[in-house]
Amino acid sequence: MENLTFQSKRELNNKVKIPVMGFGVAEIAEDLPTQVKILREAIETGYRMFDTAQIYRSERALGIAIKESGIPRQEFFISTKIFEQQRYNRTTESVFESLRKMGIEYLDRFVLHWPIAGRYIQSYKEMEKLYYSGIIRSLGVSNFEIWHIRNLLVHCNVIPVTNQVEFNPTYTCIEQRKFCEKLGIQMEAYTPIGRGGRFLNTEPLVTIANKYKKSVPQIILRWDIQHNVIPVPRSGRRVHMEQNADIFDFQLDRDDMKLIDGMNCDDRRNRNPYTTE
Repeated sequence: MENLTFQSKRELNNKVKIPVMGFGVAEIAEDLPTQVKILREAIETGYRMFDTAQIYRSERALGIAIKESGIPRQEFFISTKIFEQQRYNRTTESVFESLRKMGIEYLDRFVLHWPIAGRYIQSYKEMEKLYYSGIIRSLGVSNFEIWHIRNLLVHCNVIPVTNQVEFNPTYTCIEQRKFCEKLGIQMEAYTPIGRGGRFLNTEPLVTIANKYKKSVPQIILRWDIQHNVIPVPRSGRRVHMEQNADIFDFQLDRDDMKLIDGMNCDDRRNRNPYTTE
């Protein structure tokens, strides 16, 4: 088992390094001052990888929080996404708009948010041009099923470094993880601990949490890490940010990993990429 810490990084398939845990910036607050406050607290807690998107309306706040932190830009891993419903022939313009909003000169990763039929190949090809120019350090995809990635690689040259998907104890993407692992594509989990606290009173998570003297969210995030999946939790409360980061002082044993794996029932809660192709 790897001896990881909150500040550890994983090497992606293009040699760029990414933190083992990120911070999600979707729907953290409606107004700019509150967004900046939350992001400032996340930075103070130690988060360095931030996952935003144009649709989240948080790019400006992230740029302000990074600048105010006084921490060098190169210590952060900044990722944003192109919104799936925009005109895909504006991908280049979209990237520069994100850079302008955040007040930065490059992106550590640019992610194609959804595999919209008839659009995602064209958009990814434009992303490749920006990658070759150096303004983007790596390219990622989100919500891509196996056949989306296969189709992408038929028409494009750059293998995505990551695939961010719904991943939690009741939706574990077994075949998708195996496929991405073979290609060297790092899996990433959004909403890893579920929405609305739906796992908080669920067995066997409660029993396992009591065994390790941790919370249920901490157990789930540790389970992610031990599956070599990068979790990207989000929270508007500093205490939860700190708790989510406090998962590197223990390891789940093999039996407990199997118990959590056994919760899988293919219960997808977010939008289904199967309907996009």
